[in-house]
Amino acid sequence: MVYLIPFPPLSRAMNLWVLLLLAVVNLGQATYRPLEKPPCDMVGMEVLCHSRGLLQIPAVLHADSKALDLSQNQLHSIMETPLIFYTALQRLDLSSNQISFIQPGVFASLLQLEHLNLARNLLGRGSQHNVNGGIGPLPRVTTLDLSGNGLYDNLAEAFLKDAPGLLTLSLAENSLTRISRWTLQGVPALKELDLHSNVIMEIEEGAFDALPHLARLNLSMNSITCISDFSLPQLRFLDLSRNSIESFQTAATDREYQLYWLDLRENKLSQFPDLPRRNQLIYLNVSNNLIQMHSPSSFSNGVPRMKDWPTDPHLAPDPSGNDSSLALSRLLFLDLSYNEIEAIPKGFLDPMTSLQFLNLSRNCLRTFEVQQEYSLPRLDILDLSHNDLQGFTVGVHGLASLQQLYLQHNALAALPPLTFSSLPKIQRLNLQRNWLHLCGASQDLGEPAASGCIVFSSIPTLRALNLAGNTMQRLPAGAFLQTPLVTLDLSANPGLEVMPGALAGLESSLEVLQLQGNGLDALHVDLPRFTWLKQLNLSENQLSWLPAWTREASLEELDLRNNSFSHLESRDMSGLEGSLRRLYLAGNPLACCGNSWLATVIQRGSVDIANLEDLMCRHSKDFSSQEDVLFLHVHPEDCEKEGLKKINVLIILIFALILSILLIALTLFCCFCRQEFNQHFKA
Repeated sequence: MVYLIPFPPLSRAMNLWVLLLLAVVNLGQATYRPLEKPPCDMVGMEVLCHSRGLLQIPAVLHADSKALDLSQNQLHSIMETPLIFYTALQRLDLSSNQISFIQPGVFASLLQLEHLNLARNLLGRGSQHNVNGGIGPLPRVTTLDLSGNGLYDNLAEAFLKDAPGLLTLSLAENSLTRISRWTLQGVPALKELDLHSNVIMEIEEGAFDALPHLARLNLSMNSITCISDFSLPQLRFLDLSRNSIESFQTAATDREYQLYWLDLRENKLSQFPDLPRRNQLIYLNVSNNLIQMHSPSSFSNGVPRMKDWPTDPHLAPDPSGNDSSLALSRLLFLDLSYNEIEAIPKGFLDPMTSLQFLNLSRNCLRTFEVQQEYSLPRLDILDLSHNDLQGFTVGVHGLASLQQLYLQHNALAALPPLTFSSLPKIQRLNLQRNWLHLCGASQDLGEPAASGCIVFSSIPTLRALNLAGNTMQRLPAGAFLQTPLVTLDLSANPGLEVMPGALAGLESSLEVLQLQGNGLDALHVDLPRFTWLKQLNLSENQLSWLPAWTREASLEELDLRNNSFSHLESRDMSGLEGSLRRLYLAGNPLACCGNSWLATVIQRGSVDIANLEDLMCRHSKDFSSQEDVLFLHVHPEDCEKEGLKKINVLIILIFALILSILLIALTLFCCFCRQEFNQHFKA
């Protein structure tokens, strides 16, 4: 008999709870899935999610991540969730997405966030909510990039309402037209501001007054037309290039300005900028403007076009209406190229005692004089190229530190013979496209400029000299004695006669020699003695022969294009096999056969023949005609056939010659016999 013992009511209830608990556990086991693998890479505490095609911020990232890179994805909006969970973030890169909406206050909870990059998004298309509330507070953000978002004036102001710790801000490549005094009120600690590539036409007075620490300001590539009463003494770097600025004026004050870098290139300035009297300027670029300076002797309708520049610097007015050059004693770099300057007024450059680089190229200068003793004592580089210079004068001890002088494309013809010998540290000198000719070693230089030639001997510091295109007809002997040139360019002087010994003294120093385009039919230079020569350009001449190189040669590049070479003999060229790396031969009447040295180096591949696949040579069709064919298409059997043809033709010629001689002899013998017969018959 089985007895059923009933459970008390309490036990039944407990059993129900147990059953319910088991059901829940089973359900949990049935629905459990492992945590989804993050779609990003992690390096240390930095999460890299760039270029993953993400549509939203992943919610499965490490909560203690310090940096998150979400650039180059397809995000459209930034919401509080899940970003709010990554409270340890210090760097957040959201650049190059399609973000048009950011929930206001989303960054306020990220109390560690210091660097925020929102560049190249669509924030300018944001909703009205963005305009009113912006993106909310940025409590600890120090670097913010909003470039390339199509932001306009009011929206940019809304985004910057509350960023008390912001130090670096980029609003570049947007649609800003105006900077008001309210635009930057919310970023009082700002040190660097980038506004380049907007359409800014107006900067309201006092717009930067709320930024006492602002040190770097980039306003390049905008539409600014005038800078009046410049009064930012705290500013150190200012870029105003590529605007339409017609005038730059500084507020009248004796306050010390910290400005050390000013870029005004590619504007419409007609006068030299009016600079702060007390400044720290070391860099000033005013190239590509309309600046005019005239010599005191320039008159228009009998009226001086500018005031003279007194020798007393305390009384000197600037030729353009200000005395800014007097405040440039610390200046190291000055670029005045691409302007309309006719002359540098007397004394204008004298206060610039620290200047190291001066560019006056592409102006309208007719003369350049450094007459005052010890003028420009630290100048290293002087560029006066592409002017109309007819005179260049350096006084005693002037330009004492000059190392590089660029005078190409001028009209220099007659200078004092020792003009360049007086520069004690000159190393590089470019005189291309002038009208100069050289003095020989034994030339009488008693009269200062009677000979009209320039001395380039006994300049121990000179290393590079360019005399191309000077219409020189003669290169005299000893022209460069005791001048250890490394680079010498004598090209583009058609009809140049190189006298024996013209390059004497350069055998142990010269590495680059340019003689192209001179019409030379012979070389009077013992090139194998130049054992340091690495590059030699003899193109565009009429040469057909080279001297025999020795094994001591260092030549690496040889240009023989457009000459009259038919054969490169092994006895002449074999000395270069250890050094030559590149050879130019196009435009020569090369013989396809008989160029054994050339064929050998091509086969070995030891020398790079420029445009070898297009190199032409002349191949004999028959004894009287030749045709141009590709050198690479000529095979040894072709040359053998050509040789056989020549031998056969030669045999035929010899046979014909012998036969002719025999016929002539027979004819003469017959004539002699007839005469003898006639004489006997008459007798």
